[in-house]
Amino acid sequence: MRALHLFFFTLACAFFFSSPAAGAVADGDARLLKIVALSRHGVRSPTQDVKTLSAWSARLWPHWPVERGHLTPRGARLVTAMWADLRGVLLNHGLLPDALCPPPGAVFVRADTDQRTRATARALLDGLGPDCAQGYAVAEARPDPLFHPVKAGLYAFDPAATATDVLNTTGGGLEQLQEDFAGPLALIDQLSAPPSPELCSRFGLSPQCRLSDLPNAVSVSPEGRSVGLAGGLGIASSLAEIFLLEYGQWPGSDAGWGQVDGKTLSQVLPVHSRVFDVVNRTPLVAWARGSSLLTEMAAALTGMHYDQRLNAASLVVFVGHDTNIANVGGLLGVNWQAEGYPPNDIPPAGVLFLELWGRGDKREVRVRFYAQPLEALHAPFDGEYPTLAAAPQLRRDVVSPAQSPDVRSAVQNGPEASADPRRHAPVAARVSAPPVVGEARFELSDFTQLVRDKTAGAPLAPQQVPRLHLVRDAAK
Repeated sequence: MRALHLFFFTLACAFFFSSPAAGAVADGDARLLKIVALSRHGVRSPTQDVKTLSAWSARLWPHWPVERGHLTPRGARLVTAMWADLRGVLLNHGLLPDALCPPPGAVFVRADTDQRTRATARALLDGLGPDCAQGYAVAEARPDPLFHPVKAGLYAFDPAATATDVLNTTGGGLEQLQEDFAGPLALIDQLSAPPSPELCSRFGLSPQCRLSDLPNAVSVSPEGRSVGLAGGLGIASSLAEIFLLEYGQWPGSDAGWGQVDGKTLSQVLPVHSRVFDVVNRTPLVAWARGSSLLTEMAAALTGMHYDQRLNAASLVVFVGHDTNIANVGGLLGVNWQAEGYPPNDIPPAGVLFLELWGRGDKREVRVRFYAQPLEALHAPFDGEYPTLAAAPQLRRDVVSPAQSPDVRSAVQNGPEASADPRRHAPVAARVSAPPVVGEARFELSDFTQLVRDKTAGAPLAPQQVPRLHLVRDAAK
C-alpha cells in the first residue's frame, strides 16, 4: 500500500511540474503588471442581408434600429457598463490609478475598421473614463490585415487541405456532428420553420424541407479567402447567434419571434459554439487568421512591440471579432466556460485577458475571459421601458416550445429592477489549458516559446502605427 501511495505521489508531482503553472508566481505578494486584452464587439444587428434571412425562415424578421452589422445603441451601453465594472477590477489590482480619467498613455485601444468595432472601442473607453480625452487607434487599410490577414490577401486557404483539417476537428465528421446535436437542431427547426421553398430546392429537396434536412459540407471560397460550414449546421449556428443578439437587444421581449427565453437560448447556443469552434479553432485556420494578433499581443505584453504606445500602456485592448478570439484561444490551447454559456462561447463584448504578473524577478502570464451572463445581457437599463414597443412580438401562428420564468420576472417588475449598478457586470469564466485542470497560467518564458511555436511561418500583418481617433469623434 505504501508503494502505491508513493506511486501516486510521484505521478502527481510529475503532472504538476509538467504543467504550464510549474514554477508559477505565488499569489500572495504577486503584482499585476500589465493586461493585453482581445475583445469582441458588442450587440450588433445581423450581418446577413434580407434575402438570406428570408431564405432561412419565411417568418417576419424583426426590424433593427441600425444598419446591417452595426453596433446598436443598447449594445454600446452594455459595453460601457461592462468596462465600467472592469475598471473596478483594474483599480483593485493597482493597474490604473484611482482617478477620474486614466493618465495619458496608460490605456491603448486598437480597433478593427468596422463600425461595430470602432463604436465598441468608444463605448469601452467611456466605461473606463467617461468624458475623458481618450482615443482609439484604427488602421487606414480595409480590411485591416491585423484582424483579417487572410481576407487581406496575406494567405490563401487550400480547399482540400483546409477541408481535411476542419473535418478532423469535428471528431467524427459532419454526419457525427449532425447526430450529436440532433435535439438542438430539431428545436431550431421548430423555432424558425419554415425555410423558403427556394432554399430547399437549391439542395434538391422538397419545398417542405426543414433546415436540418439540408446537407452539410466544408465550404472554402474559390480564392481561398474564407472557410465555413455550408448547409443546415452552418445556418442553425447563425440562427442561434442571431437569437442571442436579439436577446441582448430587446430586454422586454423574448428572442426568436417571441419563443426564445433564457432557457431555450441555452438549449440552442451549443450548436453555434461547437460549429464555430470546428471552423475557427481548426489548427490551420487559427494559424492563418490568428497568428498576427497573437504575435502582437505577446509583443505588447512583454514590452517588445514596434509601436511604443503599446509598450508604455498598462492596459492594451484590441477590439475585433469572435473569430479573432477563437483563433487566438485555439492557438494557445486555452478553453473557457462563461456563466450560462456553452464551452468556448464568445458572447457580445466577451473579452480575453492576457495578464502579466510578477514577484521579484519571476514573471507569469495568466489567461482570463470575461463575459456578461445572459441575465446581464438581457437586463434593462433605467428608462428603457418606453422603447420596448419596438421589440419583435410573438406572432399568433407561433407556439413557443419552451417557456421559463428566468429573468423575465425581474424585467416585468419595472424600471426599479435595474437600480443595481452591477446589473450588467461581467463575470470571470472558468479558464483552463488542457491537460491541466484549473487556471491557465504559464511561466513567461514558456508562454513566449508557445507563441513562437504556434505562429511559426504564419502570414503576419505588416507593421502599422495607426493614428488615434478621439472618443467624441463621430463614427465614419
